[in-house]
Amino acid sequence: MGTLLMGTLRFAGEAPLWMVVAVAAVAAAFVAWVYLRETKHLASPYSYLLPSLRATAVALTILLLSGPVLHRRTVVGKLGRVVFAIDQSKSMAVTDSGDPSSSPSRMRRSVDVLLGDGSHPGWLSTLKETHEVDVVAFSTGDPTLLWSSRMDEPLPTTFALDADGVGTDLASSLSLALDSFDANAVADEVESSAEQDSAEKLQQAALVLFSDGRDNAGRSAVDLAKELRLQSYAVHAVGMGSTDEPTDVGIVNVVTPESVASDGQLAGELILKQYGLAGQSVLVRIESAGKTVWQQNVTPLNDGQQSIPFELDVGSIVESLNTESQRGVQRSTVVMDLTAAVEPLGVVQGGDSVSENNSRSFRVAANTRDRRLLIIDGSSRWETRYLNNLFQRDPAWTVNIVIAGPGTDDVQLLRGKDDGQFPADRETMAQYDAVVLGEIPADLLSTNDIFLLKEFVTRGGGLIAIDGRYRQLRQLADGTLSELIPIRYDRAIPRLSAKSLELTTMGKEHPLMNLYGDSQNIEEFWSQIPAPKSVNHVQAQEGAEVWATAIGQSGIKSPWLVTRLFGGGRVFYLSSDETWRWRYKVADRFHARFWNQLLAAVMQPPYSASDEYVALGTDKIQYGPDESATIRVRLQDTRSQPVGDATVDALLIANDRVVATVPLSVDDPARGTYQGQTPTLSPGGYSVRVRASGFDESALQASTPIWVSQSESLEMRRIALDAGTLNQIAAAAGGAYVHESSAVTLLEKIKPLSSGSIVESDILIWQSFYWFWAVIALLAIEWWLRKRSGLV
Repeated sequence: MGTLLMGTLRFAGEAPLWMVVAVAAVAAAFVAWVYLRETKHLASPYSYLLPSLRATAVALTILLLSGPVLHRRTVVGKLGRVVFAIDQSKSMAVTDSGDPSSSPSRMRRSVDVLLGDGSHPGWLSTLKETHEVDVVAFSTGDPTLLWSSRMDEPLPTTFALDADGVGTDLASSLSLALDSFDANAVADEVESSAEQDSAEKLQQAALVLFSDGRDNAGRSAVDLAKELRLQSYAVHAVGMGSTDEPTDVGIVNVVTPESVASDGQLAGELILKQYGLAGQSVLVRIESAGKTVWQQNVTPLNDGQQSIPFELDVGSIVESLNTESQRGVQRSTVVMDLTAAVEPLGVVQGGDSVSENNSRSFRVAANTRDRRLLIIDGSSRWETRYLNNLFQRDPAWTVNIVIAGPGTDDVQLLRGKDDGQFPADRETMAQYDAVVLGEIPADLLSTNDIFLLKEFVTRGGGLIAIDGRYRQLRQLADGTLSELIPIRYDRAIPRLSAKSLELTTMGKEHPLMNLYGDSQNIEEFWSQIPAPKSVNHVQAQEGAEVWATAIGQSGIKSPWLVTRLFGGGRVFYLSSDETWRWRYKVADRFHARFWNQLLAAVMQPPYSASDEYVALGTDKIQYGPDESATIRVRLQDTRSQPVGDATVDALLIANDRVVATVPLSVDDPARGTYQGQTPTLSPGGYSVRVRASGFDESALQASTPIWVSQSESLEMRRIALDAGTLNQIAAAAGGAYVHESSAVTLLEKIKPLSSGSIVESDILIWQSFYWFWAVIALLAIEWWLRKRSGLV
């Protein structure tokens, strides 16, 4: 029994259809106009009906020149459905050959299987008469439909595809198949079948993946494959490429602080990956403005990733840069635009397969203004001593340590502007960037001291509270600073003996917690770092975020690092005071990095540029593609008085053109400060300037640069065929996995999905009697009406 699926009208004439239609319309209009001269005296409807019939007959006659053809497709039996999904991520551009110019890419080879390459017919031509076939391309996001047999379009000779996807989401194509498949139809078939106990025999749909299996985005493809199997939908996979990792060396990541003192040292790590170069030296270097400022020969011993520490003299780099700013503009930071690069030394057999990862740009701000840190404690604990020593040695910091209480040199808290004294007023307090609050006795802090601390954080300052075993901070957290410190103490279990530290989901995502450099091993690193002997058992307050927890000997978990925004500032709470133990055998490697990164996270960055009227700054100098920049502005008039009632916009300029305008809202009218956030920006460099009501644009000269980096991609870190992943997906959906070298065997598994066929036929309307009789009928009706009207 046949069912008409589709009938389409095609035109096979030599003349273009638009030309034939135009000629027919003109001719019909001319005939109607001439005819109207004869019929205008007749009564309606003869006056207009007769010209219309003659004009229509003339138009149909001329339209024969377009060669109309009625194309019909009829399905006989039950068609099987097949979806071919082609991976178009960057790794599919690899040729798996030492000579890329003479070998097609993985994606090109996938297309050749479907369309044929001259030596063998393509799968689409083999299946399109018996199967319902779709071809889609995917990387990340929604797949793109390339061709479908249901469109009733000719088989393409090629697909306009580029292997440029930034990631591979194998689940996206499976999700498309699951969403488009009519499970009810299969259920009806099973219910009406005499063999109801074997739904697999009624399986009439399959998805075929052409991929190298490097799944690095989206949800689990194996879980979706299991769902497809329940819907009697098979998933097959064709592995493209070689299972041997090709020779490659590249820079995976650069780990540095966001800022450093302009006269200090920039210490960081380069994360290098290499495959096929074990035992062969490579040159790793860092460049500034095209000049090499650091380099080292490295001989990798094993394939994979390794960390290479480096240290640069910032002063010499800043001096070599053209840091001359326009007249009247002062800068507190100088941006160092650096590039890390790697290259093999000597001849590399097979060549470097991926050249785009041989260099990586990164930027660090060199601060020309020292940061100021206030440390307050009730005793000279080990934690306090090491923190004081760490930042006293750092030329980028000025540290004021205040120790007061019983058993110290100062029984009472001294107040004033000098070292060793707690700030006595808001102006002195505002000079600090961050405060570290230890176990200071609560009765030493006056009401004004508490007010200054709260106001300091509210206006954008950073506070780090370090708890201990003396229960002094507990009194503050339960009393006058309860709204500031983001935890509540557990009365039933005051302290826990800890055996390890563990990051939460939020902690894993924040760069602060990456002390090792390799984000893939961050969980393992924190599980092995020396845990504190004991911690205070606390609970996070509502709205606070827990970034790390301490696991007790009995398995009880308690927040170890808790944070919360408070006004314009941020507060961190540490439930123990034993990070100094991380120095064991590794000195400052992890301890110094943690505290530098913690302070960078808790503080607001300073204004990077200022002139007579405006100070301008951003929270960072480099952003990811999904991040927005926080812009901060301070306005003052000609008398250096704050202006807190202006309408202020931040202008983002790229290539000498304003690409975005960001309205800024008033932050603190008394200080004349404003703040706003940019939308998500395209990758590239931008300059930020300010426009404000009441100020001439030429007067506001200060500007600051920001950069937006490209999407961080795992796509090219490993490019060998991952046959294991594809095998798991195929097995989960009851399908088969084959390598591309034996892909033809998979075609034999697909053919039995269909028990029907498509019969296509063409009716040449321009040669058929249907069209001829239509013209004759029109003329006959016209003749009959002419006779009735008295014209004949």
